[in-house]
Amino acid sequence: MISIQKIAKKLKHLPPDKLIIISEFVEFLEQKAKRTSHFTEMSNREVLLVAEQTGSFEFLNDASEDIYTLEDGEPL
Repeated sequence: MISIQKIAKKLKHLPPDKLIIISEFVEFLEQKAKRTSHFTEMSNREVLLVAEQTGSFEFLNDASEDIYTLEDGEPL
């Protein structure tokens, strides 16, 4: 199990733009917890919705993230 200390240590190494995304996600989780009497695991749909709303995957639009080509890997 991961501790708050381990998470805090990892957060110290992230750039500000990634910390904003994490902060927004934490706020989402807090709001969700307030709406329910007990905290439950998020559904796949909820995870995708949060990712879409917070721009969690926007970094993939950066050309520097495009590191693979059609020649990489093995065909299915």
